[in-house]
Amino acid sequence: MIGQLLDRRYKIVQSLSVGGFGHTYIAEDLRIPGHPKCVVKHLKPASNNPKLLATAERLFWSEAESLAQLGTHDQIPRILAFFEENQEFFLVQELVEGHLLTEELIPEKKLSESYVIDLLKDVLPILEFIHQQEVIHRDIKPANLIRRQQDNKLVLIDFGAVKQVRTVANSIQDRRATVSIGTPGYMSTEQGRGKPRANSDIYGLGIIAIQALTGLEPGDLDEDSQSGEILWQDHVSISPGLAEILKKMVRYHFKDRYQSATEVLQDLQQLENPSGTSTVRDTVVAANTPVHELTLGWSEAGRRRTQSIRNQQASKNPGTVRIGSDPAQCDIVLSEPTVSGLHAEFFFNSQQERFYLRNLHQSNPVIVDGQYLPVGEVALNQGSNIRLGQLVLRVTAITQNQYLAKNKPTEYVTQLQPAPPHTIHPTVEPSNALDVEPSPTPINRPIPIVPSSSPRRASFLSGKLFLIGGLGVVMGAIAGVAFIILPQSNTHNTNNPNISFEEQLNSQLCRVVSPTKGELNAKVRDQPLKEAMVTLNVDKGTKVLYVGQQDAFVEIQFADGSKGWVYNDQIQPCQ
Repeated sequence: MIGQLLDRRYKIVQSLSVGGFGHTYIAEDLRIPGHPKCVVKHLKPASNNPKLLATAERLFWSEAESLAQLGTHDQIPRILAFFEENQEFFLVQELVEGHLLTEELIPEKKLSESYVIDLLKDVLPILEFIHQQEVIHRDIKPANLIRRQQDNKLVLIDFGAVKQVRTVANSIQDRRATVSIGTPGYMSTEQGRGKPRANSDIYGLGIIAIQALTGLEPGDLDEDSQSGEILWQDHVSISPGLAEILKKMVRYHFKDRYQSATEVLQDLQQLENPSGTSTVRDTVVAANTPVHELTLGWSEAGRRRTQSIRNQQASKNPGTVRIGSDPAQCDIVLSEPTVSGLHAEFFFNSQQERFYLRNLHQSNPVIVDGQYLPVGEVALNQGSNIRLGQLVLRVTAITQNQYLAKNKPTEYVTQLQPAPPHTIHPTVEPSNALDVEPSPTPINRPIPIVPSSSPRRASFLSGKLFLIGGLGVVMGAIAGVAFIILPQSNTHNTNNPNISFEEQLNSQLCRVVSPTKGELNAKVRDQPLKEAMVTLNVDKGTKVLYVGQQDAFVEIQFADGSKGWVYNDQIQPCQ
C-alpha cells in the first residue's frame, strides 16, 4: 500500500498499525496545499469468514457514519472522508500527534489524585458531547485515548464500536454481534450482556481512573462475591470525596451509577469548590432599557430550530454569543459535521445598534449571503443567510423591545417579558455600516467596518472550495482580496430594467463560473437539489449574476435573463 494513491488524493506514506479488521496508515492529502497528513483506515479482515466480514463491514461503516453524525468536537478526530474503491472500504480522519494513555499508566505506578481529577475533567466533556448526540462509545479504555502533543489534551479515538441509543437490535443475530464489543475489565456488566447504556462509558472511564490511582490492571482488582462491586480502595489512600465519585462511576448495577457525564462533572466541581459559591452572575435590566434581539432559524437533522440572541445575554465569552460544534466553547451548539468546533461569534455594537457576525475559523470560513468572511466582521440584517460549513442559518427577525427593571439570572435573559416589539427594518442602514445600499452606480472599493473599539477590515475569500470525501468539509484558498458585501437578503433583485446585465456585472453581484476537479463546465439545475434535472452545462469563465442561496446551491442569472442553480463551489466572485 505504501505509495498508493487513494481517491485520487490520499497518498499512503506510512503503515501505522494492523488489527483484526484491517490496516491503518498515515497518508498525505495531495489536494490541500502543504500536503497535510491524515489517517487512513483500510477495512481488510484477516479472515474470509462471511460472518466476520459482515461484522467488520458493519463496524467500519458504524464508525464512519457515527463520526459524520456526531459533528465536530475538538477532542474527537475529525472525519475527512469515507469511500469505497475497488470493492475495498476506506475511512480518512484527522491525524492526532501524541501518545496513547497506556504509556502513562505504568503497572504498579500510582498516579496522583490531581492527575486523576484532571483526567476525568478532560474526558467527561467528550462523553457528555457524544451522549447528547445519543451515541455510546462502548470501548472506553487507555488504548483509545491519545494525549495530544500540541496542547496535552486527551483525544477519544476508535468509534468502530459505537452504538446509536435509538437503534434497537431486534434479531438474535444482532444481539450476538453486540455481546463481544468492548474490552474486558473496562466493560460494565450490562454492556457484557449486549445492552450498553450511556453510563457504560462512565464505568469504563471510572476503571481507568482507578487503574491510574492504584497502579493495577482491571483484571488484578478483586470483586465482592455478593454484590459484584469492585474492591479497590484498600490499594490507595485518597480523599473521601473523590473516592465516592469513583465508587459511583463503577457501581455494579447501572441504576446505582451516575446517569450522565454531566452529573459526574457537577460532583467534581463541588469537590473543588466545597463552599458552593455560585458563579452565576445577574444581569440588571434597567427600566425602559431597549433590548435588541436577533432570531436565527435553521433546519438540522430533520428538525426546525430557532435561537434568539440578545444584546444583554450572558454567554461563555462575555460580550459575544459563540456558535459551533464544541459545547465547551459555544453557546449555540450545532451537530452538523462540517461545522467547526468554534466557528463564529455574534455580538451587538451599541454605538451602531446592530448585530455583527465575526468569523473564528479561517480554514473553514463563514459565508454570509454568498461572500466569504475569513477574517473581520460583517453586519447582519433581517433575511441574512449565514453558512457554517454546509449548514445554512437565516436571520428571521431583528427586533427592539422595552423591559421593566428586574434582576434576572444571566442564563434566563430570554424569559423577560417584553413590551410590544419594534421591528428594525433592514432598509434603514447607518451610513457607515458594512452593508452596501443598492445603487445604480457600481461600487468598486471595499467598505470599512467600525463595529468595535478595535475595528478590523473584512477581507473576503476568493478561490476554490474543496468538498472533502463528499461530506462537504469546506476548505478555502485565501486570495487576500477585499470584496464588497452583498445586500443583506436571501434573494437579490437582478431584474432592474434600468440597469443592464453588463452594468450589473460591474457590481458586487458578479460571479464567474469556476468548476472544480479540473472540469471545463458546471452543471446548472432547475432546482436546488442534487437529484434535480440538469438543464445546462455552462463553460468555465462565464460571467453570471448572483441571485440567492439555498443550502449547498446558489441561484444564478445569465445574460438572457434565464436562471438556474449550481453548487456553491462552482462559482467565485468576479475580481
